[in-house]
Amino acid sequence: MPTSLVVILLVLFLGVSLQTSEALDPFACDPEDGTSRNFPFCQVKLPIQSRVSDLIGRMTLQEKVGLLVNDAAAVPRLGIKGYEWWSEALHGVSNVGPGTQFGGAFPGATSFPQVITTAASFNATLWEAIGRVVSDEARAMFNGGVAGLTYWSPNVNIFRDPRWGRGQETPGEDPVVVGKYAASYVRGLQGNDGDRLKVAACCKHFTAYDLDNWNGVDRFHFNAQLFATLMTKSKKSTKAAAREVNPTFQSVFAYAHDVSKQDMEDTFDVPFRMCVKEGKVASVMCSYNQVNGIPTCADPKLLKKTIRGRWKLDGYIVSDCDSVGVYYSQQHYTTTPEEAAADAIKAGQ
Repeated sequence: MPTSLVVILLVLFLGVSLQTSEALDPFACDPEDGTSRNFPFCQVKLPIQSRVSDLIGRMTLQEKVGLLVNDAAAVPRLGIKGYEWWSEALHGVSNVGPGTQFGGAFPGATSFPQVITTAASFNATLWEAIGRVVSDEARAMFNGGVAGLTYWSPNVNIFRDPRWGRGQETPGEDPVVVGKYAASYVRGLQGNDGDRLKVAACCKHFTAYDLDNWNGVDRFHFNAQLFATLMTKSKKSTKAAAREVNPTFQSVFAYAHDVSKQDMEDTFDVPFRMCVKEGKVASVMCSYNQVNGIPTCADPKLLKKTIRGRWKLDGYIVSDCDSVGVYYSQQHYTTTPEEAAADAIKAGQ
């Protein structure tokens, strides 16, 4: 069974077990559901690995596959309800994602200033405090049945070009500041209760991703090409060499975007590295774009070797919305959707 599913189940176990009242024994499943009442995977007092193994052993392959999308399918025979993974909390709980619904007892949530302005305070204590308030409200909404526990926040991409339409979501252009913000905000969101998560945060979008639509190239087709690699592979013109790397793109600037290996190490990777190693984030999201002609969500060097291997992510990797489908249908990186899904899992998702 892929590590990704084991980690997903572990995150759910860690989170859901916190919602119960102190007057009741901790129980991860619905205590009134006779279907699951006696299953070991529902018993919070058992070791996490034992519970995960028990649940996986009871599930069919089709049921496991159904958990690998944001709208995770229910497994009624085991008493497992469906779950929506997609919620947003960049500077407050948002109703942008389908995982949260405002109304009734929860007409709205606190909206703090845009991240680009809060980051300008250079106040890491403030960033963590904001994260705590946001997760307090997220917890309240979860307890009220109108929100989940997984939030695809923060956005820690480097903001280098003011024309990028999502720059206000980020902490700015400085890798160290962005990294410190990432670690601080994540700690505020997730809490400090050891291996128990208040909510699960997600640092996005990994990596070299800061392009919406420029010169005929959009974020679904952008290839962050390491310039030195491009030039050493061919003695032809830059444009001709670029088309050898990926002939689907029309602009040389899409191929020869000047991202050196040092820039990857010293700039683009820094916020994510700090988010994982210092913030202990539960999740990292890979991006739509390619790096060196390989989609980030299908690249084992980026996901398995770097995030899981070098940085020791103790969590899960999620793709951006339909990015696996994008590198099949729009980037034509694979010939079938099945191959695209397999590449994503083998890469480390």
